[in-house]
Parts: sequence; C-alpha cells; structure tokens
Amino acid sequence: MVIFNTSLILLFRILYHYFNLDTWYLYLFLAVFNVLYLLNNLEFWGLAAQIFDVRQSKRLFGVISAGDIPAKMIGYFSAYLIIPFIGTENLLYVAATLSSISLLLLNSLFKNIVHNNPQVQGKKTHATHSIKNIQAALTGDLLIRKIAIVSFFSFAIYLIANFIFYGYVKAAFTTDKSLVSFFAIFFGITRLVTLIIKIAIANKMVDAIGLRNALMVSPIILFAISFTGIFFINQFGLQHYAFYLFGVLIVITDVLRSAIQTPVLLATLQPLPVQQRLRGHTIIKGLMDPFAFLITGVFLWFIIDSNIFNFEYLNYVIIILILLWAYFTWSVEKDYLKTLHTAIRNRTFNSRDIEFSDKDTLAFLFTKLKSGSESEAISVLKLISAQSFNKIKFLQAGLNHSSKHVQLLVLEIIQSNKDIEMLPELKKYLYDDSKDKIKSELIYTISVLDKDFEMIEFINHSNPDVAFNATLSSLPNLSKTNPDEAELILYNQLHYNQNQYKINALKIIAKLGLKNLEYKIIEMMFSEDEEIKFAARMAGSSIASNAIIHKLLDDFKHEKNDTDIIEALRIIGPDIIEHIKPLIIEAECHGSKSRKLIALLGKINSSEALIFLEDLLIKYPENVDVIINSLHQIKIKHGNENNLNEIKKLLNIAVLVLFKIKYTSQTNSIVSNALALELNIIRNKCLYWFSTLYDKDTILKIKTALTLNTKESNANALELVQMEVHKDFANLFALVFENSSVEDKCLQLEINYKYRIISEDTLIKNILFDVNYCYSNWSKACILYTIKGKKHFLNYEFIKPFTQSKSELLKNTAEYLLSNV
Repeated sequence: MVIFNTSLILLFRILYHYFNLDTWYLYLFLAVFNVLYLLNNLEFWGLAAQIFDVRQSKRLFGVISAGDIPAKMIGYFSAYLIIPFIGTENLLYVAATLSSISLLLLNSLFKNIVHNNPQVQGKKTHATHSIKNIQAALTGDLLIRKIAIVSFFSFAIYLIANFIFYGYVKAAFTTDKSLVSFFAIFFGITRLVTLIIKIAIANKMVDAIGLRNALMVSPIILFAISFTGIFFINQFGLQHYAFYLFGVLIVITDVLRSAIQTPVLLATLQPLPVQQRLRGHTIIKGLMDPFAFLITGVFLWFIIDSNIFNFEYLNYVIIILILLWAYFTWSVEKDYLKTLHTAIRNRTFNSRDIEFSDKDTLAFLFTKLKSGSESEAISVLKLISAQSFNKIKFLQAGLNHSSKHVQLLVLEIIQSNKDIEMLPELKKYLYDDSKDKIKSELIYTISVLDKDFEMIEFINHSNPDVAFNATLSSLPNLSKTNPDEAELILYNQLHYNQNQYKINALKIIAKLGLKNLEYKIIEMMFSEDEEIKFAARMAGSSIASNAIIHKLLDDFKHEKNDTDIIEALRIIGPDIIEHIKPLIIEAECHGSKSRKLIALLGKINSSEALIFLEDLLIKYPENVDVIINSLHQIKIKHGNENNLNEIKKLLNIAVLVLFKIKYTSQTNSIVSNALALELNIIRNKCLYWFSTLYDKDTILKIKTALTLNTKESNANALELVQMEVHKDFANLFALVFENSSVEDKCLQLEINYKYRIISEDTLIKNILFDVNYCYSNWSKACILYTIKGKKHFLNYEFIKPFTQSKSELLKNTAEYLLSNV
C-alpha cells in the first residue's frame, strides 16, 4: 500500500507538467487523493482491529490515530512556509519522500505484530468484493449496520459543512496566496485543537460517560450550534455572520469526528470476531464513506442547478441529518451490549413444525406405516404424532407392525396424547401371546389411561418387567383397600431369588413412598449386589427417615464409589443440610468428600443451602471454586448491603495481593505464582457477589469468558462488567484483572492506593497465619515450602502447628520440613 501510494504521488507530479491546465486532470488528482487516503485508513484500522482487544481499543484508538493530526498540522504549516521557495506542485516530491520514509518502519513493525498477535496472519476478508458480500455484511450483523448508518450521516454532515464553508471562503478571498495562507493557518489550528482533545479528553470522557453518551456528544453539540446560529441569523438579520457560523461548524465537526466519533465507532466493533470486525471496518471506511461522498455530491449537484440554492437552506438539511444521526447513535449501545453477550455464548435454533391433512398424503403415509420397513414406520409415526387429525387408524396399524420398536413407539404416543379411544384395543392385546415382548409397556400404558383397571393376575408374572408394571399399577388402589396385602406382595418380591424382582420392589417403594417398609430398605442397603444397594438407596431417599439418612451418610464416609449416595441425598433435599453441615465443617472443607457435599448443596437449591454456602465462601477459601459453582446453581435472588461490603472488601484485598505479587515476582516465583492463583480466587468470589446484585446470566457469561483466558474473551468479559456493574466496582475490577503486566496495573493503582513495602519474612508470616485475609491451603503450603532455605524459620515450634492441619497438602509439607530440621 505504501509503495502504491508513493508511486502514484510521483506519477501525478510527472504528469503535472503535461496536464496542469486540464480540468479533468485536477479532478482526477483530487479523486485519487481521497482514494489513497481511504486505502491507507483501511490498512491502518484493519491492523489496529486485529492487534487490540475491545478494552485496549477504547483507550488506544484515540491515541494511535492521533499521529494523523500532527501530520496534517505539519503539512498545512509547511505548505504555507515552503511554497514560496519550491512552488505548489513540488510539494508532491516532499509527500513522496515522507511516504518512502514510512516504508522503512514497516519491517520492524510487522515483526513485532506477528510475534505478539498471530491472528493478524488469518485468512483474507472480502467484505466489499461483490454486491452480494456487501449485502451479506450489512444484513448479517445489526451492530455493523447501525454503525455504518451512523458513520454515513456523520460524514454526510461533514461534507455538506465543508461545502458551505468553502463557498463562503471562495467569496471572501480573491488571490491564490491569500487562499493558501488561510487554509494553512485555519486547518493547522483545527488539527492542533483536535490533537489536544483526542489525547487529553476523548479517552477519559468515554470511560466516564460510556460509549453511547460519548457518541451522542457530537450530534448534540452540532445541533445546538446549527439551530442557535440559524435562529440568530434569521431573527436579527445577521447574514454576514454566516461565514463565521460555518467556520465554527466545520472546526467542531472536524474536531469531534476525528477525536471522538471515528475512534469510538471503530472501538464499538471490537467485541466481534476478527473476521466480522475487519468486515465492519471495511464497510464503514471502505463503503459508507465513499457512499456518503456519492449521495452528498449528487444532492449538492442537484441543489446547485436548481433555483432554490442557498447556503442557509443547507443548514436546515444539516439539522435534519443531525437528528437522524442522533437517533441511530442512541440505539447503538443496545446492539453493542448484545454483541458482547453473543461473543461469549452459543446460539440455538428451533426446528419448524410440518402440518398436513390432505387425503392423498395421509393414504401414502398409512401405506408406508403398514408395509414399510421399521425405519420408515418410525418416521411416519413421528411425523403424524403432532398432527391434529384422528390417528386411531395409524396407531392400530403401528401396533400390528412386526417391529417391536414400532409397537413401543405407538404406546409412547398413546401415553403422551392420552388416546383413551385405544383403551379397548390395548386391553384385548393384553391377553395376546404375540404381544409378550411389549406386555410390560402395554400394562403401563393401560394404567395411564385407566387407573382402576385390575392387574393383580400379572403381579407374579415370570417376566420381572411385567410383574413390576402390574404391581406398580395395582398397589395404589390395593394399599387403600387392603394395605396388609399390598405390603405382603412387596415383602414377597423382596425375598425372591431373582434380583430383578427385589430391585423392582424397591423402585415401587420409592415411587409410592411406603414408610412401613423402612426396615427392609435399610436391610437391602447392606446387600453385596451393587444394583440392589443402589435401588435401596433411591427407595430410602423417598422416605428420608433419620435411620435411613444416618445409614446413607455412614456409607458416604466409608465408600469410595459414592455417586449414588450423593444422588440419594440430593433427592432428600433441604432436610439433609443440617445432617451434612458437621461433615463439611469438621473437615474444614478439605478433601474430595467435602467437595462433593459442597457441590450437593448447589443441587439442593434452597435458601438454607445458600446461607450455608455463602458462609463457607467467606471462611474457607480451600474449595472456593466448587463453592462458587454450587452458589451459581442456586436460583434465589438475594442482593443486599452486606454483599456490597463484601465486594468492596474483596477488591481492596485484590489490590493488596497484586502489590504483593509485584513485590515477590523478582525474588520468589513460587510465592508470586501462588498469590496469582489467590487473585483468581478473589476474582471468582467477586463475580459471585456481582451475580447476587446484577443479572446472573450475564455474570455467568463473564465468568465463562474469563475462565477461557484468551485476549479477546478477557477483554469482552471486562467490557461487559463495565456495562453491567456499577462503575465504582467495575473500574477497579477491570483494572485489577485485565490482561496487562503487574507493573502497569500497580502503576495505575498507586494513584489511589499507597502500599507499604514490608519485609519478605513479614509477608510469609502474614500469609501463613492469615493476617487480614483467609488464604487457601495451597498458598500456605507454597509459602511453607519456600522457607526451607530460611534457617531462622526452620524450628520445631514454628512448623509443628501445621503438622496438625486437616489439609493433607499443608500437613505433608510441614512434615517434609520437619524431616530436614
């Protein structure tokens, strides 16, 4: 691009000697300048879009593009100073020389970029390669479309303001020298003001008032100037002041567009994936700016040729465009927020239903169901199951199909649709030997449609599945009329030699919640057969007596394979919390057993579980990850003043830990890395407390994105924090946990936080004995390990207390040190 620009500049200087008086040549020269400037912009912003993430872009886009402004200032002022010596046309040699110098910088620039940002070497994007690509880019993403429209209106206003201003300038100056002098000084001062605003004000303003409000600054100021100016000019007949009005308007338009509008608009695209982001940049700079040139040029051409042309009338056009600009600008933030959400979540799509009722289609489907293969018959049944017409004929045909799977699918459809019309047919099949393969499901289907139908004769059936469904169907009514007989039936099945009968009997006890058989359930929990034991535990969870709970917890403490015990405890629900509290607290949240019980609390999803977990979160950092995961599963909303205080406390602790990391990073990498993990624990705690005060789904997306720990996901997550969370918390959270060096973060934090450097020995004692913060046992173990080289710490009295720790990690580390004393 640089070589191409330099070559064209030289070409135009050479051709100037032959065509300098031709109007077409001057128009072509002006047009090509705009094309070169546009291409240069696309390369520059495309590269910036790939290098910086969304948070960096908000801070840096205004800074990196600020180089454009002093370049223009130097150009304007130098033109004024050197034209008398070399002539106007020879400025092209100066331009070509400067362009060639920039070529020397590219090699070192790209070496650094490719090393640190491999994504810039990705595949090419042809966003404006064809009309179809342009349409796809504009219709495919609402954020790109909105920003493109905003860019169009802002640039159209800029062009019209320029046109009006140049018209007044043309009338005010009579010689080329005076015109060149005016433009050099005027635009030089304009660029100086732009540079000051861009570097000193723009970034701070965006952070302070947000993206949408920053984008609204330009249309609001321009509307106020245009409306006020035209009011006073018309009201008091001050037409001769119109030149100054449009002079001010063009300065402010240029300054706000360069300093605020363009960097903020492009930064708004940063949450998009790289390819979409580049497509958006290409659409805005490569399509909408030229399109604004075209539309504005045609409009002005038409106005000039009409009899109604007046510079003042164009001010009304500017006011209308500003209002449209403001309308679309106001709606950008909503789409920006949606894009942040989309950046860290997966999309889902719903399938469409198919409806039909014509005679020929139904006849064809019926034929396929009767005579087709198993797969064809299943497809037909799935297709007709959701239809509104009478399906009895289809269901009967399905029951007579040779495939067992087809017959079972028919019974499933009958159950879900409650097709009572099929009941006589089903009862007839109950005594049909050819239906023995589906008899168990047949009995269940009949019981769903007719709860009073007697199944006693099938209770002792040789097929355990048939006996199970028959018993399950008969016992509810039998337990009301003859409870002793119902209990005897189950008692007998529990003593059958075949294990499947015992398992089925336990399932029935679980479903019906028969408390009288508690003693048999506990007896079966001692079985050597794992399937019987599992069924007994599930049956026990439905009764949940104290004796059963004590048996379940005793098994949990002594058995390695405890998955089914955890499931039984989950089914018991909130009543189990008081029983498992001692197990967690006595072990101080250490070990896999405690972690499983903590995870269980989240599955229980009750206010009691919530209170207990929040207490664990504050007191025991050892298993903070599983505690927070459990807390996130609880759906109860409970934000309050205490949560705000907890967030403030954690963020202040995070700042202190960050300073400690900086202090130890040069001298003790083990301690530094342990503290970095501690910082992650604090981050997760903060996110949990955020979820109690703000939208929980959004905070979970933020947590997921931060866990991915890529440059883009971190930046998008922290940007979403600043959009969702109160700025008092969000700004500090983003600063502490963003992807930048510890030194840079501490440098910014030192403005508001004064950290007193303490000795390494004091730091070790603070962590080991939990001064001001509850450190995890991992951090303590790391600290303990590092003191093996510090003789003044290696004494029996100092190390001995840690050998009594319930944490195996801490205990083993202390014992290792004692062995070296």
